[in-house]
Amino acid sequence: MENYSVPENISQVDLSINAFTKAINYTEYPPSKASSNNNLRCYYFKIGTVNGQTWTCPAGYFCLTKETKDNPKVRCPKGFLCPENSQQPTYCCKGWYCPDSTRAYPCPEGKWCPRGTVKPQRCFGLGINKCPERTAQAPKYGLLWVFLGFFLLVGLFFSYRKRKTRIRNAKFNNLLQHMMESKEDRPEAVVINRKKYDIQFENLGLTLPNGVEIMRGVTGEFKSGRSCCIMGPSGAGKTTFVNLLTDKVKRTTGEVRINGKKGSLKKYKKLIGFVPQEDVMLRELTVKDILLHSAYMRLPTSWSAEQKKEKVFEVLQFLELENVMDSPIGNEEQRGVSGGQRKRVNIGMEDEPTSGLDSSTAYEVCSLLSEIARKQNMTIVSVIHSPSIQAFRQFDDLLLLGKGGRVVYFGPVDKATQYFERIGFPCPPNDNPADFFMDVTSGKIPSSLKADFKPSDLFDYWSLYNVNKDDESFRIFISSRTKYDLFKKTHLPKSADEIKVDPVIAFFDIFRDFFYYILDILEEIWENIYGFFRYIYVFFHNTFALCSKSIEKIEYDPVRSTPNVFTVFWLDFKRACLQIYRSLKSFFLDQILHLGCGIFISIASQDFTYLPQQPKELCNVAPLNLRNVCNEPFDYITFAGIFVALGVLFSGMSVGSGTFGNEKVVFWRDTSAGQPTISYYLAKVVADIPRIIFAAIMFTIAFILLFPYHSTFLNIFCIVLALYGCAFSMGYFLSVIFDKKVVALASTGFSLAWSLVLSGIIPNLKDIDGGVLKHFRFLWDISAPRWAIELFWLREVQAREYELDINNLPNTYKTTTYPVGFLYIVYITIGWNVLSYIFMKLLHRRHQK
Repeated sequence: MENYSVPENISQVDLSINAFTKAINYTEYPPSKASSNNNLRCYYFKIGTVNGQTWTCPAGYFCLTKETKDNPKVRCPKGFLCPENSQQPTYCCKGWYCPDSTRAYPCPEGKWCPRGTVKPQRCFGLGINKCPERTAQAPKYGLLWVFLGFFLLVGLFFSYRKRKTRIRNAKFNNLLQHMMESKEDRPEAVVINRKKYDIQFENLGLTLPNGVEIMRGVTGEFKSGRSCCIMGPSGAGKTTFVNLLTDKVKRTTGEVRINGKKGSLKKYKKLIGFVPQEDVMLRELTVKDILLHSAYMRLPTSWSAEQKKEKVFEVLQFLELENVMDSPIGNEEQRGVSGGQRKRVNIGMEDEPTSGLDSSTAYEVCSLLSEIARKQNMTIVSVIHSPSIQAFRQFDDLLLLGKGGRVVYFGPVDKATQYFERIGFPCPPNDNPADFFMDVTSGKIPSSLKADFKPSDLFDYWSLYNVNKDDESFRIFISSRTKYDLFKKTHLPKSADEIKVDPVIAFFDIFRDFFYYILDILEEIWENIYGFFRYIYVFFHNTFALCSKSIEKIEYDPVRSTPNVFTVFWLDFKRACLQIYRSLKSFFLDQILHLGCGIFISIASQDFTYLPQQPKELCNVAPLNLRNVCNEPFDYITFAGIFVALGVLFSGMSVGSGTFGNEKVVFWRDTSAGQPTISYYLAKVVADIPRIIFAAIMFTIAFILLFPYHSTFLNIFCIVLALYGCAFSMGYFLSVIFDKKVVALASTGFSLAWSLVLSGIIPNLKDIDGGVLKHFRFLWDISAPRWAIELFWLREVQAREYELDINNLPNTYKTTTYPVGFLYIVYITIGWNVLSYIFMKLLHRRHQK
């Protein structure tokens, strides 16, 4: 470029600043002009002439006018170039660096120097980008080798683990084969002295605050060594009955007794196996993994690991699952075991069998349950729908409920037909008794004794039968409406319509559920406090018992001593690692998500940089409408930080929300069986730590691919890592409080809110203190992106070695934020985890009982 000056027609001598600032020659820097390298030549603003006058200025300074007492020379700030006789400062040229503002040096080979460089940056080429002399921008394409090497190492690691798993499975298969050959009739690995538990319940009922009666007057007994099926049409309250019996729902009337003593089944939840209608289990694990984990969690601690393994092998044989024990359970996307085998695994995890099964499979499951009840002296209760004749006859007892939650029949299965025939409903010989009973309960079968029969009469028939069970006039009472109504009025309980409701009691019943909810929480807190101190007492007591023979050991739990919280943590941690790190495909997909977000952010921020503001002496002579812009630095680092925060939060929450969100029902099932929530939560979080680290590595490497960073890779990685830890924790929180279907939308909203609105940039923190938003200032203080962006800005700007006024940093930033800002993010991360744990305990409490 040729030298030029701004022409000016001056009719008289004008020595004002405005006149002298027009005296500029945009001149090529002499070392650049003398060089034969045409790549990125350097120019500066040299003093020209005005009104025939000129002046001089020393190197390192610029002089807008001839130096006088009122217009002294101005020192050139760092990042600018001011060679001798500079009229205005200019940013150090691209491809050059200016360590002291007096002169510029060509950027050496192997380095890169963007505009305003004070110190050259090392080129990261790895053989792809050599960075010749005067390089202004150096995309780090050599990082592609890092990506390739990383994925290669991960593939080798998964291949090694797969090989070890095959070897371990072969050992288990050999052991199982040895057991089958050496033991006859599959004797138990450990003989369990099982205590009989007979469960009596009387007058169980549930009335909602609005007066609607869900269940009423259910009375009976479940005996050990017998299996009972619960049937009834839709709305009969089968699930409600089970919830009332197990104290998952607070009953309004009735009581439960265990072996004749009043108590709660919650006390025996370690001995109770609840097999849900759906096959609730982790579908990524194999049959053996699931049964082994259940055995380690639920069998007594007095058993050795080998005994528990042997018991699992016996269960595999008993349930005829030995051929598929190394197969994953599977789901809609991954092929696994069959539906019948999955149902048997469901049973094996515990100590509505027919739902979703064909008739032959249902018969096998019902036969299996009956065999378990008889051989192992257990009490088995099953909710079933439309069983086949063969499956129905496998049960010993039948509890038939009608709409409204009242008993139609409760007694032996083989006497049910006789009872229904007695009340006027003979079952045809070729009909399925179970279907016939359901039709009678639904009012589809007419009565042979009463022309005006209504399905609600069945409840009174059962009450009348219990009062006059041996009375021969039973049929007469039923067939005679007059005698029946008279007897019902004097002997049977009133119906819901006949009961008068006290309006005062009805009003306070509105708050009944909330009261029970609070009471339940306080009860659990008390149980945890009591359990903690009992654990300490038992520990020291048994420690002294080791030293003295006169002191006998005591068990921590009188019902069954199962693994403590630390052992449960280790078992849940191993299971979580199996879930996460068994599938190479899912692991790669996670990393590709983080990699993709990092690359997109890198592309968007490849031209984002920071240049210091112009000297105030120059801005003072700028046009009024440009002075504010002149006094501000060219700062796009904050926007790069916003982009980083947005990308990390989006990808982190997307992956983290699956940690708990994909297995809520599994958590509910395990917790209802006695699993400590704190152990489960911490195990899942700790198992996610490698994922968080890998995610931070992938995102950071992808981000620096094009972004012209000046700080170190380690610094950016630490910021991204801290932010990923918080993003995963926020994902945990969202997955706990939101349904799985909407958690993705909630994650997007959360990412935008915390990364943009609460970033401290838009709106600016300086503007918040003066308006209505000052009352919500704490939201910015607990915003991890706000601190991450500030840390990112500080390290990037400080690495450029410009002169900064530490008392007047933008956005209320402070140099003291580094490194204490990392501690703030850690505190915020812990806060999100605490909130996640609290809401995990507070929400869906009925499912956790």
